[in-house]
Amino acid sequence: MAEIYINLGQEINDYDINAFRRRLKSVNPGEEVIIRIEAADAHQADRIVDELRNHGFDYQPHGGHAGEYFLTARKKG
Repeated sequence: MAEIYINLGQEINDYDINAFRRRLKSVNPGEEVIIRIEAADAHQADRIVDELRNHGFDYQPHGGHAGEYFLTARKKG
């Protein structure tokens, strides 16, 4: 099983979402994606969570340090 790591900056913009969407399309069922978000504003992650749901992923948030946190997602199927 492959693990894919994605780092996102402090502000998640349309470019980030489009790149993230393209990356998710290449993930196979059962593979895991670990997303590191630097944003201090948790609402920045809402668009990421929406993309995960739309592409058939289960996900779990994890706390981090100093304004960062992680989402671990696995593609269903």
